[in-house]
Amino acid sequence: MERPNTVTESALNLRGFLAEYQTKLSGAPDDEPFFLQTNPVLVDVGDSCSLDLIESPDDSSIAVFQPGTDQLRPNFVQPSRDQHVPSTFLALTQHKAKSRKCAFGRTQYTHKLNPPPRDCSDLQLDACELELTVRIYRPPRAYHRGFKVEIPVFAEEYVCLGSNYLTELRDKISCVCRGKRFVDISHEPDAPLPAIDTNPGYFFINDTFYNDKRNPNNPDYSQTVLKWATRANGVNGESLKVENMEGKRFIDLTVSPGSPLHYLHHGNCEHLFVISQIEVLTPRSKRPDRSLYPYPHAFSTFNRRTCYMCGIRSYSFIVEQSRRQLHDPSYLCRSCFLSFFYVDGVKVGQFKAYRIYDHAEDEEEERKEGEVVVLDE
Repeated sequence: MERPNTVTESALNLRGFLAEYQTKLSGAPDDEPFFLQTNPVLVDVGDSCSLDLIESPDDSSIAVFQPGTDQLRPNFVQPSRDQHVPSTFLALTQHKAKSRKCAFGRTQYTHKLNPPPRDCSDLQLDACELELTVRIYRPPRAYHRGFKVEIPVFAEEYVCLGSNYLTELRDKISCVCRGKRFVDISHEPDAPLPAIDTNPGYFFINDTFYNDKRNPNNPDYSQTVLKWATRANGVNGESLKVENMEGKRFIDLTVSPGSPLHYLHHGNCEHLFVISQIEVLTPRSKRPDRSLYPYPHAFSTFNRRTCYMCGIRSYSFIVEQSRRQLHDPSYLCRSCFLSFFYVDGVKVGQFKAYRIYDHAEDEEEERKEGEVVVLDE
């Protein structure tokens, strides 16, 4: 079977894009750019606003939607009133009746917007600058036979300047694995978590691994991927490069806007992220102070999970390889975890457990929640 011919947009060099944009706006070398003129000369409004002026051969083609023929599908006949109604059917009917009817209700696809910071002076630019919007997705939390079965879910969005370093964005990405080292504590649930002295990770953008080597002891995760790529089908012919993350600015990157990129840290904690928007800031643009970039622009309200057993408290333990749980991994609160897997403090069955908080942090988390707060689906 032949593969269909697919057309992909070429990668965009951000520094070259900005230079080309400035050249197009500036006109002749001796002309003052129109956005710097006090009273720019405008042509007739009708001509200047014509849709023909914004057409470009690089525009994406628009496919005309043609609705198909209606297909009649048989409906399930509901049981009559004189028939015995199973309790499961009644429960599902009641649940569906109380389900979300508002199109703007809270779902896993909704998120909240943060207004730009205002308690600061405006950004002062001597020349044009790029502003990039980076959307970050949480790692999948459901696996089956080693394959991820959960679709990427939006976690947070940051606005960066072209002059920002990649390390500045990495230091602001939120993740439960950030700054922690998880080990199996199933034999001693309250054992202290080991101290962490390294924080490795990389961004894979276009064809380059950008490793965080600010700490010389950080392992190089990209070497493991490169060894795999030499024998992987479809990748062994690719030319992949490795660079350090520190000292690399966004303006120095070559990216494909809208294409999924890869962020790996904490061994196997994988995030997808996308550069969803690129905007050119002029010296007259109203923006926050440069020191506040990257700043959070949006975040999802579905970034936490509740306990799989009680459905009330937030989870504090992750359980794997347990034959007594329906899900692998399972996310349990402290109370359910200790009462289900331990008898008189002794471990029952075979499983591995990882604690995401220290004991003091766990107690503080439950105290803040008042034992009844639900934060996730």
